[in-house]
Amino acid sequence: MAEVKLRALVLREVDFGDWDRYLTVLAEDGRRVEILCKNARRGKKTNPAARQLCFSEFILAERGEKYALREADLVHSFFVLAEDIERYALACYLCELTSALSDPGLESPALCRLLLTALLALERKKRDPALVKAAFELRVMAESGYAPDLTSCGVCGEAVTAGPVWFSVPAGGIAHESCARRVGGCMPLDGSALRAVVHVLSAEPKRLAAFALTGTAAGQLAALAEQYVRFHLGRGFSSLDFYKSLAGPAGGTGP
Repeated sequence: MAEVKLRALVLREVDFGDWDRYLTVLAEDGRRVEILCKNARRGKKTNPAARQLCFSEFILAERGEKYALREADLVHSFFVLAEDIERYALACYLCELTSALSDPGLESPALCRLLLTALLALERKKRDPALVKAAFELRVMAESGYAPDLTSCGVCGEAVTAGPVWFSVPAGGIAHESCARRVGGCMPLDGSALRAVVHVLSAEPKRLAAFALTGTAAGQLAALAEQYVRFHLGRGFSSLDFYKSLAGPAGGTGP
């Protein structure tokens, strides 16, 4: 039985049997890994490094493609998010979305960097959670092969050189106003919202949410990002539904 070391963020934990627990973690290299924690619920003490929203160093026993926990040492805990139910619910959604986009056999280090950056932004409370959410949704989709096209019209294919600019979620990019009105299913983007999209898709991960947006532009960005995820992944997320039930109108910008 081989020994494996990895640093990873715990995305999810599920109790199994009488005493065991399964962890779904996102490794630093972006792989999704399932870990069996034998007897994790036996006795009064549970290793805090092997809980949801903890970034930890793991030592695992590997047999075939299955992993069992031997040791876990905490690097950083995001437990403080549990003190604010809205931010905690949003963190759970970001973890669920990342889990859906990650794969056990595919390395994508950007996924882990982006998720840690977003969780730190929620923890430090210096960024609007709605903007953190929208920025993360768009960028993590782009890093997973769903990058929108901001150069040419997604409807006619011609370059978009002048406004007003619209965005077609199904076409996966911007559109001329005339094309948008002809095909329907598009949303307008004012200049501030478009610049925010450009920033989100090109910024260093640590500066992902380093921008301000208010009013109509903020609503446009939030609606675009949420609809983009839902359409291109073809599914919703129970954690998102819960977050939106808590956040009220500000968190309910999606369809």
